[in-house]
Amino acid sequence: MINELLLLSGNDVPIEEINLLLHPPTIKEIALIGEDNFYAGCEFWRFTKNRLSQEDKSRLENITNFEIIMSIMRENNPSVQRNKTCALMVLSLLFPIYQVQIEKDKILLKKDDLIFELNKNNFDSFVKVLNEILCLGGGEDEAGYNPSGSLAERIAAKLEEGRRKRAELHRNEENNQKIAILSRYVSILAVGENKDINTLLNYTIYQLFDEFQRYQLKFNWDIHLKAQMAGAKDLQEVDDWMKDIHSDIDGNNVNDNKKVEIK
Repeated sequence: MINELLLLSGNDVPIEEINLLLHPPTIKEIALIGEDNFYAGCEFWRFTKNRLSQEDKSRLENITNFEIIMSIMRENNPSVQRNKTCALMVLSLLFPIYQVQIEKDKILLKKDDLIFELNKNNFDSFVKVLNEILCLGGGEDEAGYNPSGSLAERIAAKLEEGRRKRAELHRNEENNQKIAILSRYVSILAVGENKDINTLLNYTIYQLFDEFQRYQLKFNWDIHLKAQMAGAKDLQEVDDWMKDIHSDIDGNNVNDNKKVEIK
């Protein structure tokens, strides 16, 4: 588990098993590829065979998630092209000073004479760090979906399903218009805290979600206090806005999208 202060600092985070630093992209950097593409790419790297049907899991029992991902990277099927492209764009944000080279059974990250390698032995460590710095949670263990088509197509369908589910979290139910959650949080904090929007755009996702949750707590606390001072009775208790919002982390970041709601 990455220490809270390091995540809050926005500094690059070490992947110890690879001896490599992973760069937490800022909101402004994510904007270069778009939020949809960003999360689609993240879903690609976070793919786990636990999402597949029992039949497919049995067939892949002796194959690692990384090996499955690399086999998909070699597919020319149009149904997986978008996911591949998004995945490579995400890598370019996470390792901005390195040239990414995809090999048959590994991913090479090159800078001058330095060469680092992502492979089946260290890939899980990479995904664990990815989940924490991007507040993605511990992954989804989904199973049971349409077993028709090739395995590559079914995996691509599952990745697309994950992207759609995440998009649903960003949808405005009143007008059915999809809203980018990152830009919305930035906009709310800019007005609510009277901050320069450009400052917020230079936040990492962890910093943005952390501040947004703290802002919500403070907002609710202030409303509750004003109501008390006005003589309101039987008010529902609210959380102390200065509480430790990271104390209940259990493998997932407290800033998981599920815990950050916009009323």
